[in-house]
Amino acid sequence: MSASPYKINGSIVDMTGDGVWPFMSAEIREQLIAPFFAVDWKVHDVSLQARDKTNDAALNAAIEDLKTHKAAVKGPTITPSKEETAKFGLSKQWDSPNGIIRRAINGAAILRNTIEIEGMEKFSPLMHDVTIVRQAVGGIYGAPNVSIPGRGKLKVIFEGDDGSTVVLVENRKVDSGVALLTTETDSSIRDYAHAVFQQALSMHKSVIFAGKDTINPTYDGRFIDLFNQIFKESYAEKFKAQGLTFNDKVQLIDAVVSKIPQGKMNGMIIALKNYDGDVVSDQVAGEHKSLGLMDSTLVSADGTLLADPPHGTAPDLESAWHEKKVLLANPAAHIFAYAEAIRHKAELNGQQEGVELAKRLKLAVVETIEAGLKSGALTGDLAPDKSKSINGQQFIANVRDVFGRMVASKPMAMKA
Repeated sequence: MSASPYKINGSIVDMTGDGVWPFMSAEIREQLIAPFFAVDWKVHDVSLQARDKTNDAALNAAIEDLKTHKAAVKGPTITPSKEETAKFGLSKQWDSPNGIIRRAINGAAILRNTIEIEGMEKFSPLMHDVTIVRQAVGGIYGAPNVSIPGRGKLKVIFEGDDGSTVVLVENRKVDSGVALLTTETDSSIRDYAHAVFQQALSMHKSVIFAGKDTINPTYDGRFIDLFNQIFKESYAEKFKAQGLTFNDKVQLIDAVVSKIPQGKMNGMIIALKNYDGDVVSDQVAGEHKSLGLMDSTLVSADGTLLADPPHGTAPDLESAWHEKKVLLANPAAHIFAYAEAIRHKAELNGQQEGVELAKRLKLAVVETIEAGLKSGALTGDLAPDKSKSINGQQFIANVRDVFGRMVASKPMAMKA
């Protein structure tokens, strides 16, 4: 490139993960991002070893930077099982870093978008450009779940901080089995609604909320009541200006899920409760192609965004790095995460040229894969002919070449 890289004002946090992914992060930053974007990266090692060595100070420091700068990318990490805790010689079984980050930044929504590739064979070929949003907190996650010792009655009592007492459930007949008590707070639902509508405006997509108010009229009904209130107060006119819509009624989740592979939800944001979204987002990933071709972000109501590839650490590919310094993993979703963090930071800054340039970086990934479908130059997970497959470093170099041609053919204000 002859022009100087485009300067993104402020800083972006980079939380490098486990396995080969810190090395993949460095490759993407140095070989692909640096020639085109001047970014002040706040790099934090949040691997298991770093968390264990610092008693989680490494993760906490990364979170504090995220709170300050409101834009971050995170590599795949490990939440250790008991067996892995022993295998890695850890001082304790550490909690999920994703869960800790969500709670720390009041994460409201997790978005998963299909990365659309022309010519890529899908398992559900009619499905296109679907965004699944799941609530980042609440529901069954962390909910009390207990054994019921025998036949009897279950009573649920609310004791207010003001000393008041209300019996919520008085005579629920039960027998030996189990019970689960899920709760939602109005504040978390409101945060979720704001995050969904803000992202819809940024993505230029209409929204529906899917649940089961026919079964849970109070529980699921609360979501749509608060969604409607917030939409009317803060977003109705903005949606109208962009030609977007939000349905004011709960869409039945079973009907919506059945329509996704039929292509009847294309171009939409489908907002779901936490567990529902957890399941459906993986279902959509499987119907699309894989988690490796999904774009994933965590967003808060205050505009904080963390982008991360939704796939795992691929431990089976580590030996190639340690033995030959070859990165075999497909970096497409990881590059998308970097591009999304840059896009979001530029949007926060009001740098529209930076926003458009980051979007074009995503397009360069797509065009690289589309070209690879014809030439065979794809990573092993996507290559039709494995004998022609390329490694992750080669894929990153190909994306750099495609992106460079894009910038050269239609230059923007690539300035320092």
